[in-house]
Amino acid sequence: MSNLTDRKAEKYFNYKSRNDGTKGPRLLGQIFLASGVIVILLSFINDLETENTKIALVAGGALVIGAILSTLNSGTLFDFQNRKFKEYQRFLWFESGEWEGLPEIDQVELVFHSFRTSFMPNGITPTINGQVTIYKCVLLSNGTKFLALDFEKEKAAVDALQKIKEGLGIL
Repeated sequence: MSNLTDRKAEKYFNYKSRNDGTKGPRLLGQIFLASGVIVILLSFINDLETENTKIALVAGGALVIGAILSTLNSGTLFDFQNRKFKEYQRFLWFESGEWEGLPEIDQVELVFHSFRTSFMPNGITPTINGQVTIYKCVLLSNGTKFLALDFEKEKAAVDALQKIKEGLGIL
């Protein structure tokens, strides 16, 4: 069985985007989930005068909204065997995205981009200033950039680079 899963893993590569604009909604979803759990726990701990139906509606609504928002994500799925890819968006078990043909990839490179962040304080959100490094796996087709995949950690980028090279047969 292990050999079958190894072959399946070689056929596909799933890149989950972290900079897709869903980080905020996912965090909000986790807050809703925590709020729903807290409402349920407090109703058991304290003797509340509120009707159980209202408590269930508030907690249930928070849990449902939280579950939906927490599952938002997007990425790029590569099917190396059939030479295609799709950029997808997913929530719950629903996924959208169309398969497209993968052009002939000549080269895959690892590039890192370092820069200094500086945010203006606004009095509401914490400001983080400092050096940031993003590691990119860049897929080149006919000498031009076809796709770039961003990673926060160098090891994850190197692992992805190796898997993509193996999947595309680039050595």
